[in-house]
Amino acid sequence: MLNVRVAPLNMADGHPLKNSSDQPTYCDTSVFSPSKIGPEENWPAKVLAALKDSAPPEPIRLACMSAVPSKPHFFEEEFHGKLTREEVTALLLGGTSEPANGRFLVRESLSAPGDYSLSLTYGGKITHYRLFYTNGKYSTSKDGSEKKYDKLVELVIDILEMLRYVEGAQVAEKREKKVEEKVQAHSFKLHHYKQPKWCDICGKFMWGLKGQGMRCDICAMNVHQKCTKDAMKKECKAPQPKQKAKPTKKLSHPGMAPRHSITPETFRTQCDYQEGCVRFLHHLNIPVNLFNVNALNPCYCDHCCQEVEVPLYRQGDPAQEYSIPLGWCRFQFALADKVSAEAQSKLNMAFMSLSAQNITEVLDKFGTDGQDSSNEMPKPLTKFTPSIICADLDSPVTRYTDPETEERRAGQVVLQVYVQPYSCRPMGRAGSKEEIDPYFKKETIYWVTNQLTGIVPFALLVKTMDATYLQL
Repeated sequence: MLNVRVAPLNMADGHPLKNSSDQPTYCDTSVFSPSKIGPEENWPAKVLAALKDSAPPEPIRLACMSAVPSKPHFFEEEFHGKLTREEVTALLLGGTSEPANGRFLVRESLSAPGDYSLSLTYGGKITHYRLFYTNGKYSTSKDGSEKKYDKLVELVIDILEMLRYVEGAQVAEKREKKVEEKVQAHSFKLHHYKQPKWCDICGKFMWGLKGQGMRCDICAMNVHQKCTKDAMKKECKAPQPKQKAKPTKKLSHPGMAPRHSITPETFRTQCDYQEGCVRFLHHLNIPVNLFNVNALNPCYCDHCCQEVEVPLYRQGDPAQEYSIPLGWCRFQFALADKVSAEAQSKLNMAFMSLSAQNITEVLDKFGTDGQDSSNEMPKPLTKFTPSIICADLDSPVTRYTDPETEERRAGQVVLQVYVQPYSCRPMGRAGSKEEIDPYFKKETIYWVTNQLTGIVPFALLVKTMDATYLQL
């Protein structure tokens, strides 16, 4: 390969391009490796195509078929005399939008007789160069600052090699930019959450009344300040616009639910998040007869429950405060219908943590026919809490794949129960020195009892989250 510097006429800055002789010519053999070739594919054609693409372009002289008066002796049949740029374009393109690389001709300038230009094709475009002949040598520089060639075809070959090298460098630069775009860094800023929020990295609750955590302005990831280091290792992707959900076949009557397990159509939903919670219940294969599918099952997600100043309710006689389950969806049990409205107003409300795999087993313990009347063995203590944050901390996380979106998700469940006043005694969280919930004292965060006769399951609370970044 020759080493040359050439100065094309159509460069705005007037600086010559540089060429390197150190770039090897190679063939990308990966396109016809055995792992990528099917039994019916024409692999010899692939080999030839790969060799053709990797080979340097060959100059193709566009000969003038008519006699040109006053043709200089140092030009051959590539000289076409005086031509306009439009005529040059018509000749080199030959009626095609993608001409072969390396087609070239020489013409005399219309505005400056005695000056010559070299025009050639590369990459579907035509490039023009000033051409000089001095002391039996061809060059693109009048002052001799460029390399000189004995033959015109040698100059054309070196120009094509230079263009090929520049094209490869531009492709590599674009590829690097695409890689940089793919690994876009997060843009975290301190955020004040109006509702309880959990970290997308560790899955734990973000404490505080203001400035609880960091939120990414690009992908809306929510993390603790201490988790930002791990979060920066994760890819930042701007959320894609949600596609309109495909219409699903609804039941002809809302109360006519399937007999066995929950399906995505069992409950009437009011938002996408609640639909996702129903799909989590479907994944758990929970019997549908445990629920009142006609009951009002509210959603407490960020979209459905936005303006909450104090996330607390009061209920019972005497009244006790308990958390509004922000971030959760509620699905009422059929067993709760047995409690009259008057009795409900006198009962306190609390939450019980449990594993998603043990829902049916735990509910069986609350059956009126399943109570053990024997006093020979002491009954184990059952723990409840008026704090949904505390219940969330104790509830195991279950990973699963959403059957509709095929996304990696994580889900939790908590029982919401009626509690007979004075049937439980308060207890603190063992080994906890920090505040758990700002609305409840840590010394009395739990209610414990060994008598389940005063407890009635009211509803199952469900929470789901994106498990893409979750580290459990």
